[in-house]
Amino acid sequence: MSLGQLTLVTAVNMIGAGIIMLPSQLAQVGAVSVFAWIISTVGAMSLAYAFTKCGLYGKKEGGLGGYAEYSFGKSGNFLVNFTYAISLIIANVAIAISIIGYVGEFMGIQLSPIMTEVSTITVLWICTSGNFGGARLTGILSGNSFFGVLIPILVLIVAGIFFFSGDTYRTNWNGQSLPVSQAITDSIAVTIWGLLGMESACANMDAVENPEKNVPLAVLGGTVLAAIINISSTSIIFGIVPDSELAASTAPFGLVFARMFSPLVGQLINACFIVACVGSLCGWQFTVANVVRDSARADFFQISLSRVFPTEHPWLR
Repeated sequence: MSLGQLTLVTAVNMIGAGIIMLPSQLAQVGAVSVFAWIISTVGAMSLAYAFTKCGLYGKKEGGLGGYAEYSFGKSGNFLVNFTYAISLIIANVAIAISIIGYVGEFMGIQLSPIMTEVSTITVLWICTSGNFGGARLTGILSGNSFFGVLIPILVLIVAGIFFFSGDTYRTNWNGQSLPVSQAITDSIAVTIWGLLGMESACANMDAVENPEKNVPLAVLGGTVLAAIINISSTSIIFGIVPDSELAASTAPFGLVFARMFSPLVGQLINACFIVACVGSLCGWQFTVANVVRDSARADFFQISLSRVFPTEHPWLR
């Protein structure tokens, strides 16, 4: 991957994985959650700075586990990569469920729990197969799909100003009448989730050109871009749609665009976000594979998991 591709993959992992359902989740607290955004952004930038330093001075392979090994030895390497892999697997399931939610809204159907389960497994395998072409193909898929999120959000940020209502925003500010400290506590887990993903640049360091230089730049660039987009878009949405409608929606961005323009536009936005979610999931699946492969190379997992199938086969071209 190039620096641009890794930055986009990092941004896609942060934005595509988090922003899809953020308005619905934060609507349960209200626009007062902006304070949680501020705290989360400061924390995310601190982590990004730490990862940047690790990327500049760390020479060990293995991404996050390799960084931890300097201070905590092999056991630290194992614990970091093992727990990180487990968290990514859970996160990938959450992203796949978000995809199914948007597909359901797009097609106008209600899925039963069993249908949702089967559809989620299918989506996970489809996105896994997208990585069979190697790092270059994953970078292309994730980078291009990023525009499925970026373009609608930029339209929302620019055009949403004309639909923004101060009265709606004030009504949505703190609909639960919670103390600010409790509102921050209730929403900070969601805002932190919306900014997770900067570590994926470190986890994919073996797949990028000149990692000592490009990994730190990708971490900082992806984090700044994600913070700006997340905060701007969610703040504008709270001035357009009542929080009760947002909280009940499984496709909040489609709902917002339907309110701004028309139901047809809302459906088009749902389609864009489905594509963006798929690209994000491809990037996260690639990251999971890299984390497990690095652990296998360090003799933590079965050595068979370290095998990398060649990408020159005709069926992978």
